[in-house]
Amino acid sequence: MEEDILRKELLSGFIFKDKTSEKILDELTQMAAAICDTPISIISLVSKEKQWFKSKIGLDVEETPIEDSFCKHAIEKPEEIFIVENPLEDIRFKNNPLVLGDPKIRFYAGAPLTTSNGITLGTLCVIDKKQRNLSEIQIKALQILANQTIDYLEHKREHLNQNDLLKKSISKFNKLSNHSLDALFQLELNEDEKIQFTYINETIKDLLPPLAIEDFKNTPFKALDFIYSEDRLMVKNTFADAVKHKKDWDITYRVVKPDKSVAWHQSRAFPDRSSGEKIVWYGSFRDITDKKNYLELLEKIIFDISHIMRRPIANMLGLIHLLEVSDEKDVLNNREIIKYIKIVSEEIDEEIQGLNENYQKIKTSFKSLY
Repeated sequence: MEEDILRKELLSGFIFKDKTSEKILDELTQMAAAICDTPISIISLVSKEKQWFKSKIGLDVEETPIEDSFCKHAIEKPEEIFIVENPLEDIRFKNNPLVLGDPKIRFYAGAPLTTSNGITLGTLCVIDKKQRNLSEIQIKALQILANQTIDYLEHKREHLNQNDLLKKSISKFNKLSNHSLDALFQLELNEDEKIQFTYINETIKDLLPPLAIEDFKNTPFKALDFIYSEDRLMVKNTFADAVKHKKDWDITYRVVKPDKSVAWHQSRAFPDRSSGEKIVWYGSFRDITDKKNYLELLEKIIFDISHIMRRPIANMLGLIHLLEVSDEKDVLNNREIIKYIKIVSEEIDEEIQGLNENYQKIKTSFKSLY
């Protein structure tokens, strides 16, 4: 009972159908029929309710009820080939519809298909419409073909499982990347010197709404149409130079948006030469308008601190100096006050210089994030 449950779980992984698989499995059944000199050969998978045929030669039906199956008996002894030389004389099969009716089985030999973890899924079997037997060489060959069949089925299932995992990983990656603020891309330069994006995420639609992604993938230079005219040549030359010399690029430029407003974009990428003859760049496009505005604001703050706010303090210090060098009797009563004004002014000036240094550090650290 436990093996039936395990077999059912495993069989679900073998429900695949493609031309390559069908061709390989059909060739295995053809070889079995040719070697054993039988008109019928089948790769049969056995479930609790029925047996169904993964490949078949000389038979029209796709499946049969489990109660009529010869193969269900074959899988009970997975270590040996199950042979019925004359089912009319075998109590298990003499009243079987497949013996009394089509295909009128008079000989059956089934080599169990046992997986690497010991579960027998079905058989590679040969069937004849006349009573006969197999030579030792034919029996051995049938077993070898059965081993090749289960090996192929297991490798195919593993391949499909890996493909399924890969598809799920790609799907997760796309979901994550499509929510990124950056338009992530993979750009290839192939052997024919043709440049194209082999991957770019959906964020590019937000950065360049009028640009069709497929057009952009195949013709990267179409993006130049949306770049601010004064920056266009610089971008084209920088990009062409990076491609020609297979090197990194880091370009900042302006883009004209559909509403005619101007946005700042940045494109960065690095090459990977590990793909054989192809050169692949991995990189991103990013809208840095907010960053630019922030830096401009920061520059203004720094300018205000350095020039506007320091000017009155400098004037104050100048006046104090005049008072200090003036005739002593004119400033005698104010000297103590002047002393404190100077101290306070110097402290304010020192604080402003400190603020200036701090803003410069903020500016530097902000740049390092990009």
